[in-house]
Amino acid sequence: MFRKYLFIFLAALLAACTTTQAASPTPSSDQIDAEQQAVYSVLLQDLYSAPSYVIMDATATSPGGVADTVSTLDRIVQDMRLVDLTTTEGFRARNDASYPVQPGMHLGSPYVLLTQVEMTLMFSQNRDGWQAFYGHYPDAPGITTLSRVGFNTALDQALVYVGMMSHYLAGAGYFVLLKKVNGSWIVDQQVMTWIS
Repeated sequence: MFRKYLFIFLAALLAACTTTQAASPTPSSDQIDAEQQAVYSVLLQDLYSAPSYVIMDATATSPGGVADTVSTLDRIVQDMRLVDLTTTEGFRARNDASYPVQPGMHLGSPYVLLTQVEMTLMFSQNRDGWQAFYGHYPDAPGITTLSRVGFNTALDQALVYVGMMSHYLAGAGYFVLLKKVNGSWIVDQQVMTWIS
């Protein structure tokens, strides 16, 4: 008799798990890319609102690189409210290395992708690298570095790192938490991780 009830209980539990998984399927990489692009657009417009942007062509998540940012994540999340555990797990998983930033995204303003080689040449071959930079990119607020976006399983919370350098001793980096409200991303919280 006990085995019969145990079997029924386990069958019901398995059915519930299957139903839960079917209700929230794993998002496709195209869906993740589209949501990431939407997050970048809102992030840039909300934080900087510039006519154009210069974005590093590879993700890097802090001055110390990917490993430094991922290790900083625990401290940052303690300063934020109501961060879904799957959001931080998503951020860690998607930022295990530096990745190319996609060209051709629609971010609400034009942008160019700057390689590390181009940046090094600009700043090493000119007496004032920032003057040369703004000569090439007069409408940009500086050089932006983005991480990949970490999402929760429901795709309604996102965590991203953004850094901006605008002169030799002018810049800052932030972790930004966004939430989706009525189908649109909005900035919920931000925590500064460095400033110069």
